[in-house]
Amino acid sequence: MNRITWSQLKIPIKEISLDIILPSGQSFRWRKHGDEWVSVLNELIVILRQEEDHILYRSIPSQARATLTTPIDVEHVLQDYFNTSIKLSKLYREFGARDRYFKTIAPLFSGIRILRQDPWETLCSFICSTNNSIKRITQMIDNICLTFGTYVATYDGVAYYTFPRPEDLCASSSVVQKLRELGFGYRAPYVYKTALQVHEWELLGHELSELRGSSYEKVREFLMELPGVGPKVADCVCLMAFDCHSSVPIDTHMWNIVQRRYAKDAKIRPSKSKTLSKSTYDDISSHLRGLWGDYAGWAQSVLFISELRKNA
Repeated sequence: MNRITWSQLKIPIKEISLDIILPSGQSFRWRKHGDEWVSVLNELIVILRQEEDHILYRSIPSQARATLTTPIDVEHVLQDYFNTSIKLSKLYREFGARDRYFKTIAPLFSGIRILRQDPWETLCSFICSTNNSIKRITQMIDNICLTFGTYVATYDGVAYYTFPRPEDLCASSSVVQKLRELGFGYRAPYVYKTALQVHEWELLGHELSELRGSSYEKVREFLMELPGVGPKVADCVCLMAFDCHSSVPIDTHMWNIVQRRYAKDAKIRPSKSKTLSKSTYDDISSHLRGLWGDYAGWAQSVLFISELRKNA
């Protein structure tokens, strides 16, 4: 295992900070092993190590794909996953020019970018995120992969599995009970019913990824027709899986920031309530899109992480 060759992804730490991004609640499947980050992407175990001006990476193929003659282009997978075509330093400058508060915190939180993740895994993961902590969501996602996913390989004593596909999670109604046993609680039927609807849509010849390139409004409307998907979940999935860069999810952390920093300009009345009406939610998101522009969701992620770190 130690003889696996390291390759380099040429992207500096100011453009991507693994230690900030990977545990921050965009994805819930990265594990920290010493100075390495490990997860499963495209049925590969991918191992990353941060350097100042590049990322070292290596991979372990799935045992089920060991006989395939065409290797996966891991560098391409990582470039796509980390949205490397988007220059973060340029966005930071633009956000700072538009928003004084962003400019004050940006130097403390460099390298925060939006991941471009598998649409189904992202959708299912954020259905699990409602009224939940990152630690508990991570445990739920580990459980669902272990129980319903496919074994990939073992690294450093840990077995890794794929994320189950929709058909794996709607094979029978007993899935709901199993998910409850795994700690999903009231979210269990949402996962099952959404998997069923997505699978039925796939049987008609569609796939979720075909929605990439559609308008934010169209993707959001589609997602909000699925069980367990409200405005915040839809906005998270739009941003992190469907290239809707202007999507601005508003959770408790962002609501706190808005009340402290943007309430006056957004014409929002401060409130102790953690629950937002749909109209207030939409007003806040719309105001922040107008403030930050076409990549507003990327600015939101910086403020979200700043609040997350402050409350850690």
